Amino acid sequence: MSSKFSWFEKNVEVALEGRGTSFTEELFRYIDQKGLKDTEVYKRARIDRRQFSKMRKIGYRPSRPIIIALALALELDYAETISLLSYAGYTLSASPSMPFDVIVIQAIQNQRYDIDEVNELLGRYRLPLLGC
Repeated sequence: MSSKFSWFEKNVEVALEGRGTSFTEELFRYIDQKGLKDTEVYKRARIDRRQFSKMRKIGYRPSRPIIIALALALELDYAETISLLSYAGYTLSASPSMPFDVIVIQAIQNQRYDIDEVNELLGRYRLPLLGC
């Protein structure tokens, strides 16, 4: 290891070892923080119980729409939603070329957490629905 890049390589090694919080740990931290029961969360998110139970496994990576549905069910603000998405390697874009993301961002910023309401708007634009 060259001394010039040893600090860099060491940081890369640590990051690749998977140290730190996982998506699963972060999701269940939010659930506990909000004082909710698992059943409340997966029902609000319109997620099947079996699908939700898979999320208990460290290393499980749900789809982006499922994470968004969970964020709405947990009534996470924008920063919390972006944080939760990032633990699974996702994000949201405010670009007009990403209408699904724009609708989700607007729902969160306007505290419109009802998935049926968000899905109604997504449906008007013929975009994929959440929790289905």
